[in-house]
Amino acid sequence: MTDFDDALQAHRRGNVVAAAQGYRAAIAQNPGHAQALHLLGLLYHQQEQHDLAIEHIEQAAALQPDDPTIQLNLGIALRAAGHTDQAIACFRKALALSPAMAAAHYNLGNAYAAGQRHPEAVESFLNVVRLQPNDLAALNNLGNALLALQRHQEAVDVLERALQLGPGHALLHNNLGIAHHALQETDRAIGHFTAAAAADPGYVSAHINLGNLLHAQERNAEAAVAFETALACEPTSVPALVGAGSALSAMERYAEAVVHLESAVRLQPQLVPAWYNLGCARLALRAYGAALEAFDQVLRLAPGFAPAHLNRAHTWLAMGDYQRGWPEYEWRFQTIHPVPSSPTSDLPRWQGEALDHQVLLIQAEQGLGDTLQFVRFIPLAAQRAPHLVLAAQPELVPLLEPNAKAWGIRLIAQNDACPDAAVQCPLLSLPYVLGMTLETFIPDLSPAPYLAAPEDYRAKWRHVLHGLKGRKIGLAWSGRIRHNENRAIPLARLTPLLALDDIDWVILQRDISEADLDMLKDHPHAAHLHRFDDRVENFADTAALVEQLDAVVSIDTSVAHLAGAMHKPLWLMLPFAADWRWFAGSESSFWYPTTQRVYQSQPGGWESAIQEIVTRLKQKPSYSERLRAPD
Repeated sequence: MTDFDDALQAHRRGNVVAAAQGYRAAIAQNPGHAQALHLLGLLYHQQEQHDLAIEHIEQAAALQPDDPTIQLNLGIALRAAGHTDQAIACFRKALALSPAMAAAHYNLGNAYAAGQRHPEAVESFLNVVRLQPNDLAALNNLGNALLALQRHQEAVDVLERALQLGPGHALLHNNLGIAHHALQETDRAIGHFTAAAAADPGYVSAHINLGNLLHAQERNAEAAVAFETALACEPTSVPALVGAGSALSAMERYAEAVVHLESAVRLQPQLVPAWYNLGCARLALRAYGAALEAFDQVLRLAPGFAPAHLNRAHTWLAMGDYQRGWPEYEWRFQTIHPVPSSPTSDLPRWQGEALDHQVLLIQAEQGLGDTLQFVRFIPLAAQRAPHLVLAAQPELVPLLEPNAKAWGIRLIAQNDACPDAAVQCPLLSLPYVLGMTLETFIPDLSPAPYLAAPEDYRAKWRHVLHGLKGRKIGLAWSGRIRHNENRAIPLARLTPLLALDDIDWVILQRDISEADLDMLKDHPHAAHLHRFDDRVENFADTAALVEQLDAVVSIDTSVAHLAGAMHKPLWLMLPFAADWRWFAGSESSFWYPTTQRVYQSQPGGWESAIQEIVTRLKQKPSYSERLRAPD
């Protein structure tokens, strides 16, 4: 046997060292031995010595230019070295020499896909499937190329065909999950991602894809398990760390989220989403300084990232840094749409200058509670702009009409036309344009209530509560339900409050979930629970009810702002990381001097806040006096 024959046998047995020695010996005896050069080049390719591989296979190709296998392997070596265009030329030459060469079609398809030339990749993989109908790899890659072209249903059809040939194939299940997700077939997508993870427990991408989809469906406990499983396989997977941090944050497990997100930014310091989510989790833990560091890093990497600007504003405002907080809060218009989107929104913005004859339009925005809280600034604005029009939510117009007359302004409903307006300002921008800092803000607050029930509404409700024998306390336990809303308490958790036998609870919220409605009907203390939501038409009605109460217990919602503005004794139940407007100071509120804030002891822990209010109510406070004044 020749040196080449010995080398070939060694190569087939997997004895790489002996094979290389034999090929070199054959080349030494005959420098023009094309197959020795070719196969030695393949050995170098297998050892990832790409330059040597290309050098030897190119010599073989020069000696045997019509050999399609040499052209195929030269293309493979070139692609491994990152020379995609040259590789494509070799695969094409191989196919010119041998049009039915399935391996050349397959590798050409992969090269096209790597170069984002997906239509050509589809054609190449289709050629493989025509030649080899049961080629799982070609069917899978054809499905991927169709996905890249957003031909999602065709991708599903191809991948389903492949799955019939290879049941339980993890990669096919994962890709089918991607395709069904693109078709918004969520349950099928979750099923395939689950199957992929079950078929290959170490398949990190399948666990991450499953976690991301479960998180998008707000199935966060399941999502967290999927991400943690991925991390058990690959502890340094940044997508899994970020996903776990997001899912844990959604469950208010912020301390755990911070651990994962800090690991993510250590591994990938330029990753904006990880820094942003870290800032949000730190903010939720009231770690304000650390939150600012994260948001600052986001803005170093992405200066125009509006959510980071807005959350930095929230952090400064929560810290009482109004000098920096109010200007930064203007970024809210880059992340949410102002309410209303009226035809006057293109008017010039008022910057706080004195206006003699021009009409200034102040537009309410965001929620009802925001308007109730910030309407206090209207008289200050009217001092600089005597011709002022306030556009408020229709539900608030009857309540605000007496104030509008007293302040000498015009009141219209939100979205009503104001054709004579020359300039405009969003309501929550007033502290900014008026130059309010914490030092100037507190002295400007009126010591008297700034909202009251209109007289005709007082008359309407005057005798409604007269038959109640116990202490009359208003109750609101839920605001408007939104994604990741932490301003809602399940009614069942309020049982310790509702069980107090000397209190008649007057329900002040109009929007009550079906589950809570059913519970109210069958509640063991139903005789002490009084609903008027079928008679309450607007906030003037609610104000007339509040005026007759001894006190109010509320979560952070518009009812709380109404009670605070009316200086009604208020116990305000707040999440651990409350909204910025409640300030990170004492229990009392300088916004509303008759309000005492009662916080969760930890994120999600309403029981401690509820028990604290139960304890205080059992002490039977005197409602003829204000609650404890602010520190």
